[in-house]
Amino acid sequence: MRFLKQYLSHQKAIVILLTLVGAVLYFFNLNWGAPYYFHPDERNVASAVTQLQFPNQLNPNFFAYGSLPIYTVFFTGMLSNLLTGSAQINQLSFDQAILIGRVYSALFATILIPLLYVITRSVTTKESPAGVTVAFLAVTSVGFMQFAHFGTFEMWLTFFSVLLFWVSLRMVKKRNITTILLLGLVFGVLVATKISSLALLPIPLLAFLLSFRTKRDESKTLHTSKSKVKNVLFFFISLLLFSFFIGIFYILTNPFVILDTQSFLSSMRYESSVGLNTLPVFYTQGFYDTTPVLYQFTKIYPFLLNPLITFLLIPSFVYLLWLTCKTKSPQLFLLNSFFLILFLSQAVLFIKWTRYMVPTLPFIYLIIALALANVTAKKAKQSLVTLLILINSIFALSYFITAYAQPDTRITAANYAQARIHQDAPILSETYDLGITAFNPALPNITLFNTYDLDANSPDYNEVTWKEALESAEYIILPSQRVLQTRLQNAQRFPTGNTIY
Repeated sequence: MRFLKQYLSHQKAIVILLTLVGAVLYFFNLNWGAPYYFHPDERNVASAVTQLQFPNQLNPNFFAYGSLPIYTVFFTGMLSNLLTGSAQINQLSFDQAILIGRVYSALFATILIPLLYVITRSVTTKESPAGVTVAFLAVTSVGFMQFAHFGTFEMWLTFFSVLLFWVSLRMVKKRNITTILLLGLVFGVLVATKISSLALLPIPLLAFLLSFRTKRDESKTLHTSKSKVKNVLFFFISLLLFSFFIGIFYILTNPFVILDTQSFLSSMRYESSVGLNTLPVFYTQGFYDTTPVLYQFTKIYPFLLNPLITFLLIPSFVYLLWLTCKTKSPQLFLLNSFFLILFLSQAVLFIKWTRYMVPTLPFIYLIIALALANVTAKKAKQSLVTLLILINSIFALSYFITAYAQPDTRITAANYAQARIHQDAPILSETYDLGITAFNPALPNITLFNTYDLDANSPDYNEVTWKEALESAEYIILPSQRVLQTRLQNAQRFPTGNTIY
């Protein structure tokens, strides 16, 4: 009991320590994978940044994501060039764009730790250990650690989603113009980062409605006709201000949505077609015959969270739903709604990339921490906490050592091959995989074969031309499992590829 009291009195010190540990994990070896940088989206973002030149060329020519993070990285790089006395101030190198993007991702991941603690404290009692629990879960999050090391926008979306939740909670408690504008600003950042964030629009609307419900319950005078009219009027004015602020912020940070509308609309049509599989492309073939929701819980969450957290999520969420109905808590209602909207808006898509689930992670940690804090059986709680600390630490540490404390496996493989294969050896490999770039400098005689088209009755890429290419090669390099796994698992869909592999 004495230990528990001491622990609770030192919660803030523990969270500061956890934040420092998180910063070490997130910022360590940010330049991993150099000089190849194997993440396709990260390379696309960096390429968009490198083509910018102030003030003459500010069109990113890349609309799969919003322009706000691209401009942020670019102007941060310009400031860095100015401070370091670089000869080229108004243009960034590819490596520079990658590294600055990763710094922002690591920074957002780090700030999330104390932010989640503050949010948890606002919906629980001061004595509750839920705040420290959620901070610990964030620090040991494999998903946070992985995407803190990518210059993509997942950590932007994750951080500002949590910030939107925090401001929404504030709106429920304290409705005023400042909170409305802050809500519009945060939501505007989300939309300016990725337009699909519009799926979260029900959250601020719910916050508006809940704030009026709370005010009505607190006041005895709101039952008069005059007060009802006043509140309805304020509600619509708030919505107008909120919408206006989002629109202005989005246009200011994404000006070429207006100035280059054709490119923007073309990109949106392409992205939505790929997401719904109305336009089949080679890099989504791994999602054939996958079941929404089940896929996330069997393939994605066990990696991003770890198997124990994945197992605890469903009973914790069900318990929190029951607790919401019992207590009629607007805070818990918002939390449940936030998770469901974030999860279902992505889970139902044909494409189910791991990164789509990253913004749901902090809300999963909140749900589990709050559910765990309400476990009344002392022995059960102690056992669960001990198991959480042990399993999460093992998974986080093993991933950290494997991914960032050791050389990238693709570079290690390339070095291994270079030491054992003579330079002019004819090598056969697959196309469209960035893993092969690490082999190119030392082994120049590599032929890339389009294995994706083996089952498309292509005159250039079929079983006969594959055998011919294989006979003329001394070695074959498979840079990843992307083609191999889909062909072995989908014999009916890819009969030729299955036979070959």
